[in-house]
Amino acid sequence: MAVYGFYLLLLLLLFGGSKVSAKGEWNDEYLSRSQTKAFLGFCTIVIMFHHISQKTCAPWLDPQYIRHGLEFFVYIGYPCVAMFFFCSGYGMYVASRKGDSFFDHYFIRRILPVIIPAALMWLVFFFIEQARGMMIDPPLWINVYDYIWYVPALLYIYIIFYICFHLVKNAWASFALLWVGVALYFILSAFFSPGTWWYNTQFMFAVGATVGAKTSAFTTLNKRHYPVWIVLSLLLTLSGFIAAGYYEEIVTHYGIAYDQTVYGYVQIAGQLVSALTFVWFVLLLGMKIRIGNRVLAFLGSFTLELYLVHPLFVHLFAFAFVQKESGPVYYIENQLIYIPAVILPALLVAYVLHYAITKIK
Repeated sequence: MAVYGFYLLLLLLLFGGSKVSAKGEWNDEYLSRSQTKAFLGFCTIVIMFHHISQKTCAPWLDPQYIRHGLEFFVYIGYPCVAMFFFCSGYGMYVASRKGDSFFDHYFIRRILPVIIPAALMWLVFFFIEQARGMMIDPPLWINVYDYIWYVPALLYIYIIFYICFHLVKNAWASFALLWVGVALYFILSAFFSPGTWWYNTQFMFAVGATVGAKTSAFTTLNKRHYPVWIVLSLLLTLSGFIAAGYYEEIVTHYGIAYDQTVYGYVQIAGQLVSALTFVWFVLLLGMKIRIGNRVLAFLGSFTLELYLVHPLFVHLFAFAFVQKESGPVYYIENQLIYIPAVILPALLVAYVLHYAITKIK
């Protein structure tokens, strides 16, 4: 199938211009801003394919709408989101240690760039849904634009970080409070949120901040027995990912009775483990392979806007807009056309929005 050509394009995007370290040598810049931004740019594109796949080949879709080829991406969103939270935690901690000036104008520099694109995209979805006469179940702030879950999670963590590392002066107490704050978010979301995507990766922010405080020890540990760690991290990632995404298929295959409660525990456990070990595996790879090219650098410069904007085009050209009952706005059945129809305008709109927000700041 021609759609598999996109897999090759993604590999070229990720590894184009990369440099592999010789035996006994390391990429000491594996946690640098340029390296992490490049990988986050790639992760954003993968998340776009993840959402596209959920409108084309997810197993829960009506068979008439299924177009095969992107099945690999159906469950792959949360590991990429875990990388975002990790890099955010790492980057913010490292930057904050350079002096209290990091916290000057904290709202304008950190909070405002999250709120503005989120509010704009929420309004766009709201007006389209109103124009189409769609009924929206409460709470409106979630059900108008359900991809917005990332925004309150990010804002909550940014506020907790400000409290922990600006108002609290004791290092041990700061990290203890950060982990308590992350745990509290996990517990509340587990009880009151609509799904595990609300709480299966946010803890990686605290992991990132912790690695930021112990980077030297973390790097030394990874270099010691490197082959063992990279194989172990890969195996744990695959095990957790498969358990979380394919539990029903596995128990059915082995003739075990399916239990929804057991599945709930298996799913979140698998997601937590694979989120953590996926990031670890990526960092281990980064210690040997330095990625980076102009396209990744460009994509990495406006990842938040791209994440928030692309769902609009995912829905505009899907078989239905947000709700199955609403029908399509303009349905593009051919995947080879649907994929670029989502990605290209999303890139343009997200970049323009990023430029505007930068000027506002």
